[in-house]
Amino acid sequence: MESLQLACAATRRAGLSLLMVRGLVLALLLSLAATLANALPLALFPSTFGDGTQVDTAVLGYRIPVVFVHGLGGGSDGWNSILRAYEQNPAWRAAFKPYSFNYPSTQTEVTADPAAPRTLTALGGALRDLMQGYYDKPAAAPDFGFGNKRVIVVAHSMGGLVARSMMQEHVFRDGQRGGQKVLHLITLGTPHHGTPLSDLAFQLGLSTVSEIGDGYSGFVAQTTWTNFDGLDMSGGQCNPWLAQLNNYAPSTGATYGRCGAVAANPLPGYYEKIIAYGAHSLQSPDIRIGTGVFKPGSSTSLLPSFFYLRDNLSITYPNDGITPMTSAQFNGPALWQRAEAFDCDHRYMKDGYPEFVRSATATYTDLAFCAGTGNGASYASGISGGFAVSGSILGVPGGIMETIRNASEIERVLNWGEKAFAGFLQPSGATTEIWNGYYYRYYPGTNAYAGVKDGNVYYRGPTDSQPVFIAPLANFLAQAQAAGF
Repeated sequence: MESLQLACAATRRAGLSLLMVRGLVLALLLSLAATLANALPLALFPSTFGDGTQVDTAVLGYRIPVVFVHGLGGGSDGWNSILRAYEQNPAWRAAFKPYSFNYPSTQTEVTADPAAPRTLTALGGALRDLMQGYYDKPAAAPDFGFGNKRVIVVAHSMGGLVARSMMQEHVFRDGQRGGQKVLHLITLGTPHHGTPLSDLAFQLGLSTVSEIGDGYSGFVAQTTWTNFDGLDMSGGQCNPWLAQLNNYAPSTGATYGRCGAVAANPLPGYYEKIIAYGAHSLQSPDIRIGTGVFKPGSSTSLLPSFFYLRDNLSITYPNDGITPMTSAQFNGPALWQRAEAFDCDHRYMKDGYPEFVRSATATYTDLAFCAGTGNGASYASGISGGFAVSGSILGVPGGIMETIRNASEIERVLNWGEKAFAGFLQPSGATTEIWNGYYYRYYPGTNAYAGVKDGNVYYRGPTDSQPVFIAPLANFLAQAQAAGF
């Protein structure tokens, strides 16, 4: 009780309401309970459901690996809804095999393990080490190694910063940087510029603000606001690690408020591979009147943090209850794509939510995900216990699964092309890179490029001044499939 009184006093000094601090304390208790229930050791493994059974028991084959990375206070079982939808979708299963990275992220987990990584750089290194293990493993069961495949990383919240550390700060045994092993990093509500809620946690003397929960204090410090847009949190901590990771103007350096001048960052950021999802408001509940698809509202525990970010700072931040939209969408550098999860919150972006469907012929509950378009359209699975993905950020045209499927097909065609046109593409095994909408590979032995853009295959030989259109990707995909790629 004494600690609660101290927290309330600190909150009043910070200009926040008693209602807000009650919400923060309630969120602490809920997050702590969930954290203790889901604690798992540092590991990378073929994804499992919450009950421990393996999601996909087949070898990787011609598919690509997709690595799921949870956020602060989370666990790998938090991807259970997406993995269940994967189980029911043959097109997804044909494109990729899911793997999950789990790491200690709560104060309890980290302090209980002297060997646990204690910085985001160390976590990025741990992810690199475990991925290296899968490049070393045999492709056959039960190892399910990666072979020479590039990966796609799907990361929630702070997990996106862990993945970015792996890509930018760490090198694999073959000399390639982490970013060269990654085709895309897809982030969901990641605080690329930090979040003022982490600053608030330190100002109040608390280790929690909403879903920051029982998060390890060192990780909380590394998710504080970078002041990239001029918001200098009073009493907040400098976050030089994130400010430098984001220093995408290495020739000039940058100045980030209380951090002062940030040293120029010579390391490639691979920003062009990032797809950054954000949300600007919480989900309002649909009222059950008549027939239709009825969605629950966001948890009330997110309301205090949502209104704090929107109304209590010198800059108004639309947000998902945890991360400002401008940070989640990584405003600043040139990315592959900035995308929005509409009428959604920080939790639903990863977890999905149960929705109630009532029609003239059926009444049932299914599992839905955040909307991928802003037209307010309702969508349902059509069956009780199904997964409504068609209009969501997962299933909408141009959404997450289409991106993964396209990248998987492009890799298959490029791998096949190295065999079918070996005389033009030497040496084989080139790294796939991204530039100006192209997925491409460069072959120094023949001074040639092979690439794909907008569903078409291009080739640029040593005497070509521009890429030359060859054929639609679909034409070559059929040949690649017939050849076993």
